[in-house]
Amino acid sequence: MPSSTLSTQPATHILSLANYTTRHLVPLTSKPLTPLPSSSLRLRTKILGLTTNNLSYARIGHLMGWYDTYPLPSTTPPPYNYPTKYGRVAAWGYAEILESTVEGIEKGMSVYGYLPSSTEWEDVTVERARDARDGSVIQDQIVVVDAHRQHLWKLYNRYRVCGPLPQSAGEMEERDQLGWVALMIGPFTVGHNLCHYVFAWQVDEEDIRKRRIHPTGNGEWSAEDADLGGATVVVLNASGKTASCFAYALRNYRPVDHQPNRIIGVGSKASIDVIKRTGWYDTVVLYDDYDDTVEQIKISGTSRTLLFDFGARPGANANWRSALSSLSPNIPFTLVTVGGEVAPQDPEKAAQRLADRASLNIVNASLLQEKGIEVAGEQYFKDLYAAFDAFWARARDLGMLKLKWGEGLDDWDRGWELLCRDEVTADVGLVYSI
Repeated sequence: MPSSTLSTQPATHILSLANYTTRHLVPLTSKPLTPLPSSSLRLRTKILGLTTNNLSYARIGHLMGWYDTYPLPSTTPPPYNYPTKYGRVAAWGYAEILESTVEGIEKGMSVYGYLPSSTEWEDVTVERARDARDGSVIQDQIVVVDAHRQHLWKLYNRYRVCGPLPQSAGEMEERDQLGWVALMIGPFTVGHNLCHYVFAWQVDEEDIRKRRIHPTGNGEWSAEDADLGGATVVVLNASGKTASCFAYALRNYRPVDHQPNRIIGVGSKASIDVIKRTGWYDTVVLYDDYDDTVEQIKISGTSRTLLFDFGARPGANANWRSALSSLSPNIPFTLVTVGGEVAPQDPEKAAQRLADRASLNIVNASLLQEKGIEVAGEQYFKDLYAAFDAFWARARDLGMLKLKWGEGLDDWDRGWELLCRDEVTADVGLVYSI
């Protein structure tokens, strides 16, 4: 659809539920500006990050409820107005507040959170986030309470209230910082929480019991399960954003005696230089190097091996899992699954994968974050944002990521196609002004 058509009226990005590589930029009839209900915000998406996580949202969105976050607008024209065939997947970024009926949150401010790839405004009903320990308000944090979204993981209903967004080219440096947040704070939060709560180290017995959580959010997870001292950590798709953040957290936030003995990054020939550039992996190998790597691990005297799959290429998980689990009966092996293969899946295959989540130890990012909020309340967010600021400054200086800005939904759609074709290199970050 020509850009000129989209620029004169609101539009949205719609996907085929059967195959997320089939997508459409659909013009919408403008909605009438109705009075904003109480305790509500009227939002207009302004900045969005686009990563392979968005493809994951599309692949299993029908199972996880993600397509329900922002249903098809009532003004969607046929044939795209059938929710059994089409849907919208949201993305992480910033929205401008066009109107507000929430005390203390003003028009012109912004929010960071899970937002629609759309140029049309959306209304959300919110309440202030509170500390479950004493009921106190957590500053700058709100929660969406609309009924149609309450089956979602809490992660997708939490938003951060921020100041006004930059309006001019003279504020490009600030815009780039917002681009880094849109792209990276989600992956960083997962890596941060894995490090601090799943693999919680022992300060004292009461502290570790409070902080420790199973990767899936359910089930027993002992101090021995969480102990990484002397361990070998193998990271599949080590150039991925979440994998890089996890490796960074392991090396920068843990006491030395609670760090793994070795962190091995695994990737493709195309990504190997990006993985090495970070300096957060002790060894970097190719996907097919599992036999040689296992031989090296065997003579290293490791206490245990852990395989983290952050969305590896097809077949890699099975090869590395088989090789590592057969090392020795005296060397415990643990699999933790953080991401899936980046490829379209039929609904049956996607459903089976979720049914196997216990055996795959598939990480529940929402419950990990809720554990942090439960333990520390408002301090959790203060610590997280301070840690992210330090990370992004360092990662930027290392040249870990080059932001590639696009303008509007036309560019967003082109970026989606590039991701589907696997034509976005590991050191490029796609971010858009919508």
